Amino acid sequence: MHRSPRLRSALAGLAALLSASAALAQTPSPAPRPEVPADPAVTTATFGDWLLRCVRQPAPADEAAKKNDQDTPQTCEVVQTVKVQGQTQPIAQLAIGRLPGAKELIMTAVLPVNISLPGQVGIIVDPKAPAEGAIILEWKRCAGGSCFADTRPDAKSLKPLRAGEAGQIRFADAGGRIISVPVSWRGLDQALMALEKQS
Repeated sequence: MHRSPRLRSALAGLAALLSASAALAQTPSPAPRPEVPADPAVTTATFGDWLLRCVRQPAPADEAAKKNDQDTPQTCEVVQTVKVQGQTQPIAQLAIGRLPGAKELIMTAVLPVNISLPGQVGIIVDPKAPAEGAIILEWKRCAGGSCFADTRPDAKSLKPLRAGEAGQIRFADAGGRIISVPVSWRGLDQALMALEKQS
């Protein structure tokens, strides 16, 4: 049977269209995108020289459908990072926080690995009166270029810090020299009050 060139062209176009439709029908649909929670995973707030940082813990997959974001536990801490002008890496970090479900606070100092062991870290409330109100932290471990010391301070030992202005982190380096790193207590009281509200 003789077909006109116009009819042949139309039939060829129809065949191409049907072929493309069949290919699209066989293409699997894209996987559903993971649901984005309504609340942020990390929140921060600044109080003077201290930062309140809260990290929401991800719920197990089987519980995620049952709970909303406000029900998932979060870990919060107040942190001060000490840097030397002109350097990007911090030389020290002091944090006070609480693990989910725990009642007592943990104070942690993060310092360089050039430390003297055995030894301790002293949190000096007032450099002008170093013997009064010092909090002692014990070295726990070194990892990733940093060493960690901590203690569990009570409200009484934290009270002078919350009312103070400037203090120090003191420790002995590997050569036995006493190193004093300045820290500020400005905003610590307000940061700890905000931390209590997150518990």
